[in-house]
Amino acid sequence: MPDVFISHAKEDEQFANFLLRHLQQEGLGVYLASASLVAGEMWMPNILENLRQSQWVLCLASQAACCSPWVMQEMGVAIGSSKRMIPIIWDQPPSALPGWMQQYQPVNLVGASQDQVMNKLNQMAGSIKQDKEEQKQKALLIGGLLLLGMAIFGNG
Repeated sequence: MPDVFISHAKEDEQFANFLLRHLQQEGLGVYLASASLVAGEMWMPNILENLRQSQWVLCLASQAACCSPWVMQEMGVAIGSSKRMIPIIWDQPPSALPGWMQQYQPVNLVGASQDQVMNKLNQMAGSIKQDKEEQKQKALLIGGLLLLGMAIFGNG
């Protein structure tokens, strides 16, 4: 199950691949359709399944992506599935995003230097990793409480 799903327009493939490598180096599981699909696989069911399974959705919210029906469809699924979503912008101001996307705090790379870009991406990856660890701890706690309950009250 991927931790992160990257949604992007074809025009942003180079940045999407850079982000994929960066997040993987941070120890996160990442789904990027162009890198994750294998020959002969039915791409639409695969994309939607990985989108549903991921905890976080990163939308490379370029001008091209905001005009892409595929990206907008993925964002609709993400919102409908209550995913944690982060728009990442670099070629347009936050005010140019579609109105519904303006509700999400973006990672704003507009005018950022290479060092600033890396700093912001590292902060984002750190937040995702922290959330992943917290979710893991909650799952362990719930599992422990269930086992304790079964031990105290028996199996039924």
